[in-house]
Amino acid sequence: MGSEDRIKEITEELAKTKRHKGTEHHIGLLLARRAKLQREVLEKASKKGGGKGYDIKKQGDATVVIVGFPSAGKSTLISRITDAKSKIGAYEFTTLECVPGIMKYRGAQIQVLDIPGIIAGAQEGKGRGREVLSVARKADLILIMLDATKRGQYGVIERELENVGIRMGARPPDVDIKREVKGGIHIITARKLTRISKQEIIAILNEYGVHNATITIKENISGEQLIDALERNRVYVEKVVVVNKTDLSRGIPEGFPEGAIAIAADSGKGLEELRDEIYRKLRFIRVYTKTRTKGIDKEEPMMLKEGDSIAEFLKKLPRDYRKNFRYALVWGKSVKFPGQRVGLEHVLRNEDVVYVVKK
Repeated sequence: MGSEDRIKEITEELAKTKRHKGTEHHIGLLLARRAKLQREVLEKASKKGGGKGYDIKKQGDATVVIVGFPSAGKSTLISRITDAKSKIGAYEFTTLECVPGIMKYRGAQIQVLDIPGIIAGAQEGKGRGREVLSVARKADLILIMLDATKRGQYGVIERELENVGIRMGARPPDVDIKREVKGGIHIITARKLTRISKQEIIAILNEYGVHNATITIKENISGEQLIDALERNRVYVEKVVVVNKTDLSRGIPEGFPEGAIAIAADSGKGLEELRDEIYRKLRFIRVYTKTRTKGIDKEEPMMLKEGDSIAEFLKKLPRDYRKNFRYALVWGKSVKFPGQRVGLEHVLRNEDVVYVVKK
């Protein structure tokens, strides 16, 4: 039996198993074994390579990947909001390769990728799904595009992305695992756990070869989140959900995700709101450079993200600046006084001014 068949079998068994004290250990084992099989499938896909049209170099200040079913309108959308020339047709599987484009908005250059529509079973390889999902793992933001005339798409897309370790709109679980030489499993919790039991925790840890450890859990996690902490290969990205063809359905019908943006890609309706939401979710900040000869350059700010440091700032400059960096002088909200001397770890804030001193 192949890994894909075994994953399907375990998923069906989990769905049939009722949770109670007698099954908690068994459920933990099943969750851990399925996760390890999913990792094997993902690693095989990455070794195989993306193939023609899928090896896309990241460009611009951030990368957005459009994910949706075939004929949801992804090609029309990317043609509307970027400089890409994606082939458009009123039939499924028009896009057979990954098509990149650049969306220029409020000073940022955002790379948007139009990938072939995914289908149920993409993680197992259906419809070139592994290649498609491998591109999605590299995104800074995933734009899920739904068809207002078709129901049930969001759940399938979310499940396929989760199966390859993509966690949209989430953050890493607040779990610390410290391996010990002896003593068994010692569990410390800061909150009451209602989604996972002690037996399930031990079963998952043991399946991953952890038999002696102190595990500190600071939030009400699930078994899947504990596995995420053990796997350490999950991708945490922001998401934006759009519902296309709302001109045909007179708005977003019931049953679609809350907070979704209504658009009509053909006519351009809702696209300005979409651009603004993409920009907001990417959490951009503007940082200005200062030189001896030109002073402060207010015309072309560096587009960074909240939490970025001087190290990320230097990546936007020629390699010579990184190689010969001594320190930086900063003016703005991130420092205590104007012209403060800082190092690579200093976190910048919006509209800071930076002067780099080289060796």
